[in-house]
Amino acid sequence: MSTDDSPDLPLQDKLCAQCGAAAEQRCGRCLSVYYCSRDHQKEHWKAHRLDCKPYRIETTDDKGRYLVANGDLPMGHLVISEDPILTGPSYTTSALCLGCFDAVDGTYRCKGCNWPLCSRKCETAGSHQLECGMLKSAGIDITDFSGPNTSYQFITPLRCLLLKSRDPGRWKLLSGMESHVEDQTREYRMEMGRNVVRVIRQTLGMDEFSDHDIMKICGILTVNAFELFTTGPNKDRDSTPRAWAVYPTTYLMNHDCLANTLTSIDSKNKMHVRTRMPVKKGEALTAEYSECLWGTEIRRHQLHRYKYFWCSCQRCRDPTELGSFISSHRCSNCGGNVVATKPLEFNSTGFRCESCRVIIRGEVLKGTNHQVEEEVFELESKELETPIEEYEDLVERHESILHPNHYAMLRCKKFLAHAYGRQPGYSLAELSEDRLNRKMEMCRTLIDALEIVSPRFNDDTAHFLYELHAALVEVARRRHDLGVISNQEMVVALTEAKHILHQALQHLYPWNDGDLRDLEAESKAKKSLEALDAWIELVETSKPTKMVENTKPKKPAEETKPKQEPKQQQQQQPAAKKSKGKRKRKGGKGK
Repeated sequence: MSTDDSPDLPLQDKLCAQCGAAAEQRCGRCLSVYYCSRDHQKEHWKAHRLDCKPYRIETTDDKGRYLVANGDLPMGHLVISEDPILTGPSYTTSALCLGCFDAVDGTYRCKGCNWPLCSRKCETAGSHQLECGMLKSAGIDITDFSGPNTSYQFITPLRCLLLKSRDPGRWKLLSGMESHVEDQTREYRMEMGRNVVRVIRQTLGMDEFSDHDIMKICGILTVNAFELFTTGPNKDRDSTPRAWAVYPTTYLMNHDCLANTLTSIDSKNKMHVRTRMPVKKGEALTAEYSECLWGTEIRRHQLHRYKYFWCSCQRCRDPTELGSFISSHRCSNCGGNVVATKPLEFNSTGFRCESCRVIIRGEVLKGTNHQVEEEVFELESKELETPIEEYEDLVERHESILHPNHYAMLRCKKFLAHAYGRQPGYSLAELSEDRLNRKMEMCRTLIDALEIVSPRFNDDTAHFLYELHAALVEVARRRHDLGVISNQEMVVALTEAKHILHQALQHLYPWNDGDLRDLEAESKAKKSLEALDAWIELVETSKPTKMVENTKPKKPAEETKPKQEPKQQQQQQPAAKKSKGKRKRKGGKGK
């Protein structure tokens, strides 16, 4: 039980559910039932067990079925913890193990069906055993290990269909989810018809299922499945989702671009949903199914394309996107922020400068957006091969017309803030002080934006705080070694770096059900804190540094200073705020 911390609740409502006496303690799980003693809670458990949930399901005409809080939930409260109904490869996966979903190269193959697996352990896994004989009869040979492989598209729909006869209970849960089959585009139906329906009905001979049955399952997966982030070829946590999981309750959460919950999937594919902020009783529990650093138009179109609804949340309705200006341009007349006049009617809306109030035709800005989006997508498609200079060039060419927080600029800065200090030839030790300052500048821009659109527990925020601390320490080390700053000033700089690391740790998912990426980042940050403590102690006990006047580290002769953002532009950046999961796992809304 937990002690009640809701003093504003009427006294007559704080009654023991077992005996009716006045009570001050309540059920620690659902926070909605009171007890006068632990003994009475135990006695009442049999009656309360089925209703002991922090949420309930409500239904409305416009929202369908969705989850709302059963009581006032504090930040970090565990709302849902559940195993998946089933898991399987996503529609866009590259070659992977059908057991654990790790990347494979064809070295080991199943002795039954000849599909590539990671090891014998996964060959005998229950999920694969059910389909192994069918895959053998299909005679499909996996030979392409270089990129997305459409041969895997039918696997997860097949696993869904097999539940009908082998696990009717899970089949009932799955088949009752929303599919939006009537809203599927012609392109989607053609792709699924070719790679899923034809294989299941003709190649595998499962003609007991109609085309419509299979397309409905395809839609259920598209709308309701959550992505699983597995390991890559080098056994590192991969940033590309290869697999899906469908969960019996989590899928009912509505979407919001500023969600009040965090969804985290652990290494055993168990889903954990926690509140990322206090949630009032009766308030809808929401999850985020879009990319927070994209602008309103892109987010809404992506959600409509894959989840079949138009988002009209607070952020989407706000022309400034909560003050982040992630979709904003710069006014050519005065340099002010240009925002959409009607963000939910983007195709027909105009744009207006917040400062000089000049109206700008929507076609002009949308054309610019499309052009810069294509440039960013092209760079990101070859990210490992793209030189840093190409990203810097894109930023320089567009910084006079786009807000520094424009989503295209942030995508470039996200790459650059990470690449400076990590790419070959650009290690921290090799960077000039100007480049290090550039790295810190971009880290701060990203952190400020993320604080607004994804506050609390965002691993991207934690990552860029870590990168910021690393650059700050490197600059301080050089200046101290050269005698430019004193021991006392060095301690101040290292203490600031410690403060930044503590902020990074606060943004990491703090509960034990976090995924492996969080645990690795937490360990890394804590080791850096220990190193900083030791360094500070060493500097404090060492002899005073001999100061050198007017000395500044020289940058390499061949390196030129990156173009800095105009002061006017910097002044428009929003103040900080913060952030899961992806920590966030992108999932679907079924009704």
